Amino acid sequence: MLTADLTALARQVTSLHGPYEAEDLAHTTAPVLALGTFERVGSNWLSDSLRAEMPQHNEPFRQQLSRKHPTSPQNRVPLELTGGAWLGELERHHLACALSDLYGDPRHLVKETNLFFSTATTLALLPYSPVLVLTRAPVGVASSFARGRLWKRWSYGERYEQVAVTARSARWRDEFELLLPQDDPEEPVALGRLMAVNSLLLARALQERAHTIVSYEQHVKDPTGTLGRIADLLDVNLRAKGQPRPTSPTVADSTFATNRPKNELIAGLNRRTAELVSKHANDTLGRAAQTLDPQVTATAAEWLAGDDLYELHEPVTRPRRATRPASAGQKVPLPGYCPMAGVSWRNTLVTNTEMADLLTMLRVAGMPNTQSGTNLLLCPMPHERGGRLRFDSKERRWLVSPGFEAHPAYWVTWVGAAVMAAWSGARLPTRAEALEASLGAPPARNCDYAIGDASCVVEPDLGAGQVHHLVGNLQIWCSDGPTQDAARPEQRFLFGAAWNTPGTRAAISAERSRYLLGSSRGVGIRLVRDPDTTQATGLGAWELAHRLNGWIDDLGGPARSLGELDRRLVTALTAAAPSS
Repeated sequence: MLTADLTALARQVTSLHGPYEAEDLAHTTAPVLALGTFERVGSNWLSDSLRAEMPQHNEPFRQQLSRKHPTSPQNRVPLELTGGAWLGELERHHLACALSDLYGDPRHLVKETNLFFSTATTLALLPYSPVLVLTRAPVGVASSFARGRLWKRWSYGERYEQVAVTARSARWRDEFELLLPQDDPEEPVALGRLMAVNSLLLARALQERAHTIVSYEQHVKDPTGTLGRIADLLDVNLRAKGQPRPTSPTVADSTFATNRPKNELIAGLNRRTAELVSKHANDTLGRAAQTLDPQVTATAAEWLAGDDLYELHEPVTRPRRATRPASAGQKVPLPGYCPMAGVSWRNTLVTNTEMADLLTMLRVAGMPNTQSGTNLLLCPMPHERGGRLRFDSKERRWLVSPGFEAHPAYWVTWVGAAVMAAWSGARLPTRAEALEASLGAPPARNCDYAIGDASCVVEPDLGAGQVHHLVGNLQIWCSDGPTQDAARPEQRFLFGAAWNTPGTRAAISAERSRYLLGSSRGVGIRLVRDPDTTQATGLGAWELAHRLNGWIDDLGGPARSLGELDRRLVTALTAAAPSS
C-alpha cells in the first residue's frame, strides 16, 4: 500500500537525523508542526515571533508539491484510492528530500493550514514532531477573508468543490459526505462548512497524539503571555518584542504582511454574514455528531468557539489596487557584469521574463517543469498566491503576469537557478563571495515588508554599470551548501535579505540553507562570472534538458543514498563540458 511506502519513507528520513525518543521531544531535531484549523489563524504572527530562533517552512506540503503528487493536500484523489500504487522514483526522491529539509538544529517550524483529507498523511510523515494547533473563531477568519477578498482571489469556490468531491470518495463518504453538500453555497455558508470539516479532520487525526492549542483570540489579548508559554513549551529563548512596525502605506499588497499591530477582536462583517458563517460551522459540527466520534466533534467545537468575543463592524469598502505594479514598464538595462570582491556580479537579479523564456525553451526541448508531481525548476503558484509565472496550454509557452516582466523571478528552486546559470554562461555565487560583496553595501531598500512584495530589479538611482539590489528585494541561491552527512540530501545556502525578511546585518549574514528542489516567494537568482565562466560556456536548452532527464532516469538505477543522487544532479548542472 502507498501508506506503507510513506511510513517506510518517514523512517528512512528520521534515521538520517539521529536517534529519537518520543518522551523527550525538546532535544530532537524533529520539526515543530503548527497546524491551523484554517487559514488566517495567526500562523504568520507565530512564524515571525519565532523566526530568530527557528528556521521557517511555510506550507511545504501544500506549496512545494504539485497537486498531482499523491500526498499533496490539493490532490483530488485521496492517496488511499490509488489502488495500492507506490510512489514513483522522482516522487519518492522529492518527498524524501523535502522531509529531510524540515529537520535541523536548531529545530525548525513547519506551518500547514487547510490540509483537509491529507492531515493524517502529513502527521504520519512527521511522527516525532510536536504539534501546535492554531485556532481562530469562524467570524474572525471570515473577517480576514472579507478584508482581503480572499475567497475569490484564492479560488476558494474551486477549493470547496475539490474537498466536496473527496468527501464523496469511498474512503470518506460514510462520515463526511453529508458535511459538504454540493448545493453551490454562497461564500459565508461554504466558508463555515470548510472551517468545520478541516477542524474535524485535524481533531480526528490528533486523537492519539499530544498537541498544544494556540488561540488567536488569546494571543491578541495577551501576546506576551502567549509567547511565553510557547517559548517554555519549545525550549527557545524569545527576546522581548515591542509593537510591530506598521506596514508602510505604500505597500503594494499587504495580504502577506505580518507586521500590523493587532490588539482588538474586531470583525469587519455585517451581521447577516457573521451569522451565516457561525451557523453553518455549527450546523456542520451538528451533522458530524451523527457519524464521527463524539470526542472528535467536541474537540472541533472547542477550537471553533469564540465568535461572541468579536465586535462586529460594518465592512469598509477599500479601493481596489491596480493589477499592474507602479514599476510596470520600467526599462531594465541589458545584463552586464560588474567586478566586485574578486568576481564579476550581474547588475540585476534574473527577471520573470528571462525565467519564462528558459522554461519555454526547456519544455520544447523535452523538459517540462513539473513531472510526477514534482516542480523541478519553479513552483508555479497562482498569481493571487504570489506567483508571477504560468504555463499557457493554448500558447504552449510560459507567460508573465502583466506588469511583472521586470520583477525578479522567485519561487525558483536551486535546480532552476543552476540551470539559468548554465544557460547564461555564468554560475551562482558562493556564500563567502556573497558575504564579502555585501560588506559595506547600502542598506536593503526593500525588506521587512516595506513594500509587501518584490519590486522591479532596477533601483531608480543606479545605472547599468552598478549592481542593483545587492542586498534586499530577494535572497539568492548560492552554489555551495553546508557540510553534512554524505547520506543526507544536498542543501544549498541562501543569502541576503528579501522583501519579507529583516534587513539587519545579522539577518543578512545568517547561515541558512534549503534542499535542491525547495523554493519560496523570497528567494531568486543572482549570477556571477569569473575567467572560467563566460557567455561562450553557456549550455543550450537541449543539452540542459538531456542532463536533467538523464538524472531522472538515474533515479531508477542502482540503489544510491539521497545525498549521492543529489550530488550527481549538481555535477550534471555545473559541469561545463557537454555530456556525451
